[in-house]
Amino acid sequence: MRDVEALTFDVGGSVFDWKNAVRTEIHKRALAAGADVDADQFADEWRVRMFSILDRVRNGELRRINSDRMHRLALEDIAPSYAQMELSAGELDEINTVWHRMPVWPEFPDALMRLREHYRVVVLTVLSFASVVDSSKYNGISWDGVLSCEFLGQYKPNPEAYLQACHLLGLQPARVMMVATHPLDLEAARGAGLKTALVRPKFREPERSGISSKVNTSNYDCIAADYTDLADRLCAAGKQE
Repeated sequence: MRDVEALTFDVGGSVFDWKNAVRTEIHKRALAAGADVDADQFADEWRVRMFSILDRVRNGELRRINSDRMHRLALEDIAPSYAQMELSAGELDEINTVWHRMPVWPEFPDALMRLREHYRVVVLTVLSFASVVDSSKYNGISWDGVLSCEFLGQYKPNPEAYLQACHLLGLQPARVMMVATHPLDLEAARGAGLKTALVRPKFREPERSGISSKVNTSNYDCIAADYTDLADRLCAAGKQE
């Protein structure tokens, strides 16, 4: 790990708590409508549907759009199953903005500050640039840069997305470490030549190719219990450098 100069962070679910953000928003809407809605189920269905749309973008079935548009299309697809909330098009637009105000895991801001003392720390995400900027500002955190796949020509987990990030950082893949809670993201990064760090997830993602898989702990260069643990490990390596 002493060769690592930059860290690329996945953020949706890894750093930002998308599930609690969506669950809270849907629970509020359901209460206002007097509807009995399983907010957890709604959140999972929305997440899975968005990744289905992402797959169609990646394989060329749909034109290139960013995650804000993907989330809006996914929301429109699942909304009829929750007709008791009687959501209008305008309300769907409002709900979709929840991805711009996702809370961060409590220990992350301090860990991020520590990591930036030793490494270049950037975001590498399928989420839109705007949603990452807004959610970061919402939580009072700052990165050295934000790389959204909407600008990279390819969406993760395509190897070119990781390689393009390394190119923009001016580094060989072996000097870049991908940090995430999603095994498939990390496996793809490892296949592209990056180092990998798994942070134990805070919650279970819905079962869906691209966002969930069993963890094989032998696959990673670093495994951390949380972001404080990650900072302890990587900052110690940085000091040795």
